[in-house]
Amino acid sequence: MDPLVGTLVLIFLALLGARFSFSTERVPPGPRLFFRTGIHFLFLGFLLGPSGVGLLSAEATSELSPFLALGLGWVGFHFGLQLDRGSLRRFPPAYHAVAYGQAFLTFGIFLAGAYLVLAALGLAGEVSPLLVLGAAATASVTTPAGIAMVSSNFLVRGNVRDLLFFTASLDAWVGIAALQVVYALFRPELPGVMGGAGQLALVGAAAGLGMVMAIVFLWLVRRRPAGEELVLFVLGICAFAAGAALQWGLSPLFVSVTMGAVVANFGRERQRVFTLLQKWEKPVYLTFLLLAGALLGTPTVAVALLAVGYALLRALAKGLGTAALVATIPLGFAVPRRLGLGLVPQGGISLAMAVSGVLMYPGLTVRGGGAEATLFTIIVIGVMLSELAGPLLTVRLLRRAGEISPRVEEALAEGDERKAEREAIRHTTPPSRKTADDS
Repeated sequence: MDPLVGTLVLIFLALLGARFSFSTERVPPGPRLFFRTGIHFLFLGFLLGPSGVGLLSAEATSELSPFLALGLGWVGFHFGLQLDRGSLRRFPPAYHAVAYGQAFLTFGIFLAGAYLVLAALGLAGEVSPLLVLGAAATASVTTPAGIAMVSSNFLVRGNVRDLLFFTASLDAWVGIAALQVVYALFRPELPGVMGGAGQLALVGAAAGLGMVMAIVFLWLVRRRPAGEELVLFVLGICAFAAGAALQWGLSPLFVSVTMGAVVANFGRERQRVFTLLQKWEKPVYLTFLLLAGALLGTPTVAVALLAVGYALLRALAKGLGTAALVATIPLGFAVPRRLGLGLVPQGGISLAMAVSGVLMYPGLTVRGGGAEATLFTIIVIGVMLSELAGPLLTVRLLRRAGEISPRVEEALAEGDERKAEREAIRHTTPPSRKTADDS
């Protein structure tokens, strides 16, 4: 297909999809989060792509890669704007230790487990370190959407809920930084060769690029531009930052998150930019998902089994890493040892990280197949599984922690929302119980 026609198809579908919500209140919690993540648009892109009806050919998809770069820049910029030091300081250091610590431990546990599994299956090869490190980076990420949805559905109030939400809102930074380290050690020109420690200087180069992009953006918006002009500035800086990062072999997400963090902490237009990003999120993200879906390959039985293994190993790593931290860090209230069950939902940032890998290492192959494209398919299926199971596990965790009131559940089952709200206000977290009760 001609790239121009492909562009028009993408724009039409993005505008059409933006008219509808990512979720619906008429479906159960698990599938609802599945729709909110937008994975169904990934599958629509798959159907339109080379593995489907071919409406978006491989050549057209390649020509439209700037849209993918724009999406990566947009996702990173949006996340970075939430790293405002004023907001983060309102939470105690112990919360930060749990948020970042469990992500680091998840990364390490997943990495060790994946190496052992690949070695046992005889799949270890020269590109295995790159693929396993990339998968571990995506595995450390959580989305707050699952906790927010459960909290909204059951009117949840309590310390455990707050800790979960804070952790899920921040730990993506660990995965994004880890992925930039991977890109520094494994260069696109020699993806199977691991570089020395000197190449870690590229992490600083990526941070520097993000800071420069932030300075440029702050200079552009210094005179408070009109709404339409601000949209162009945001679109332009996201596309330029991500495109420059890809051109120089740097992580577009790391660069754009750094840019967003600098703007959040030094810009006067932070809230206005954040509101604009949310307003335009659907059409930009939908375009990104549709085009990313065209990169998906047809999953084989082996790929499906690896995806199930990815999801299970990630859930185990989250559970073990979080349990180790809450057992050692004093938080001032009883924390369930199974807190990691509430961190299973994975979200769209993991998908964006996987897409950046496909763009970074397009020629990487394993046994004659596209290595990064296969990993992308595995992660998509893994994210889908986590979105289906995550809300149910979160409900179970919060119910055992006493933060979902039985009376609220009864009122909701009766359809009496006003009664549920009154019970939620009246309900408080019960007296602290020993964490051993939750083992």
